Amino acid sequence: MISEIFNHLHPIIVHFPIAIIVIALCYDVIQIMKNRALMPKQGIWLWLTAALGAWLSVATGPEDDARGNTTYLDIHSTLADLTAWVVTLLVVWRLWQTLRGNRPFTKFILVSYLILSIASCALVLGTGYYGGKMVYSDGIGVKVNGTDVNPPKAH
Repeated sequence: MISEIFNHLHPIIVHFPIAIIVIALCYDVIQIMKNRALMPKQGIWLWLTAALGAWLSVATGPEDDARGNTTYLDIHSTLADLTAWVVTLLVVWRLWQTLRGNRPFTKFILVSYLILSIASCALVLGTGYYGGKMVYSDGIGVKVNGTDVNPPKAH
């Protein structure tokens, strides 16, 4: 059972950053609408968790299972890397703003921050879309009766 879990870490972990990035963006938007401002410290734990989850998802991606078996791997991997970097940038930005005194974002900074947050959400949803295409269209990582539907090709 433990080896089964380790063999499936990516599909287990990958759903968390998708959900948390969407929730974090919604939280920020609600705070902005409610308070007409966003304090950098508010909701930072959501973004920290999202960044950690994004990097764990990237690290556990089973590239060898997909290389040569799908046309979606490159775009999926690129979007995943971009997602992890953009979310990390958001976290660093918020930490820096918090260390500077946790004052609300000014309008220009807030708009820039929101654009980057929305981009992170679009990136993670695009990553999930192409990951889903690999599984549901190409059968990557899918087994029936213990046999790979689309077995990894030798390099």
